[in-house]
Amino acid sequence: MSVSVIAGLGNPGKFYQETRHNVGFQVLDAYIEKLKGSWKEDPRFLSQLYTSKRGPHTWHFIKPQTYVNLSGDALSKFIAYYKIPAESVVVLYDDINLDHGRLKINQEGGAGGHNGVEDVIRNVGPGFTRFRIGVGAKYPPEIDLADFVLGKFSKLEADVIKKQMDHYHQALDLLLKRGVAIAMNKFNQRKPKHDANKTNL
Repeated sequence: MSVSVIAGLGNPGKFYQETRHNVGFQVLDAYIEKLKGSWKEDPRFLSQLYTSKRGPHTWHFIKPQTYVNLSGDALSKFIAYYKIPAESVVVLYDDINLDHGRLKINQEGGAGGHNGVEDVIRNVGPGFTRFRIGVGAKYPPEIDLADFVLGKFSKLEADVIKKQMDHYHQALDLLLKRGVAIAMNKFNQRKPKHDANKTNL
């Protein structure tokens, strides 16, 4: 089944812009900028939206503005209105279970401790594609997980994400044009060209 909805997870507002939990927003913002598009608020769906049409394809890009933990609520309203199945949805989000900067695309799996993904599973169903962007394990180990994901990237960490942006966008392009399976086969084998396990950043 082809993809028609691409959702990024994050928290609205400037305060959260450079936090780990907003990397889904960050990647999608840069992608829409590349398309020379702009977001529009749509109160019906508690989201910012952008629609792109290329040939026979129509893709709906969406950023829920409900805060991360309620992302599924906004997303479910949108796909119910347009009668879009979960299998046609891709969700971009931060993942502490992947090395910082690493990308992995999956068609199934649990929430991995991510409350926003858990809410999407609860409201949308488990059939969506996961576009997981690694932010690395929390450090120091004693830090609360919420404090870690709501913390801002260090300069070195932010630079890694910026350097990987083309990598993420190439994967998203391939996923939209050729399908999830082909994107998985190509991009799940590739690792970032940096030491992703630095804990002293």
